[in-house]
Amino acid sequence: MASLTAKSLWFVGCLSAALFGSGVADAGIVIQGSRVVYPAKEREVTIKMTNISDQPSLVQAWVDKGNDKLTADKADGPFLVTPPITRVEGKKGQALRLVYTGDDAAAKQQETVFWLNVLDVPPMPKDQDANFLQVAVRSRLKIFYRPEGLPGNPTQSAENLSWSLVQNAAGYSLRAKNSGAFHVSLTTVQLLAEGRTFDVKADDVQMVGPGQSVDFPLAGLKSAPKAGAQVDYQWVSDYGALNKHETKL
Repeated sequence: MASLTAKSLWFVGCLSAALFGSGVADAGIVIQGSRVVYPAKEREVTIKMTNISDQPSLVQAWVDKGNDKLTADKADGPFLVTPPITRVEGKKGQALRLVYTGDDAAAKQQETVFWLNVLDVPPMPKDQDANFLQVAVRSRLKIFYRPEGLPGNPTQSAENLSWSLVQNAAGYSLRAKNSGAFHVSLTTVQLLAEGRTFDVKADDVQMVGPGQSVDFPLAGLKSAPKAGAQVDYQWVSDYGALNKHETKL
């Protein structure tokens, strides 16, 4: 079966709108959870999704290693997803099964992150003469493949990030170093110094992998603060909850 892509369907939708006017055909697939944790000891992991609309949707799912340009026919993630293509009736649910097919021996020292893609294609309207915009919606969720016996836990990796201030051509940045074995997904980062708050722009906030150091540019900081500066940050737990933590710089 030919691969469905969000890019091609979005183009068709935009072309239809340009030629025939406005109106929107909405998608309705909702995925349970915001991330997937795959313990290496499990034979498979199930992801539940629900079609909250009244109309059926066609859903295609695949896994990649981080390249969001890849379509299902070129997916490079070491997972078998079943069913790869399915029809989900309106107000009904469907489960996706993930089975790891990679070399487990190559990923025993730390977590590895992959991406689950779920492409939701709504149906064509029954009234073919009506003006409409058909949009395929693709959701991307992180899959954390987690080997057994890793030292510590995700909370410790997040709370034990070490922070330092570094200067570069553009100004100053906060450098986060993750000495743990788990990925830390940050949502906000800010520096509190000398009665002022310096934020990291939302687009610059990212995940810090095991053993990695990531620099977060600080907006507006012109000189290094004196002693007593504090870093406040939020990170996401396995269950999608936001957790706040603060530490001295």
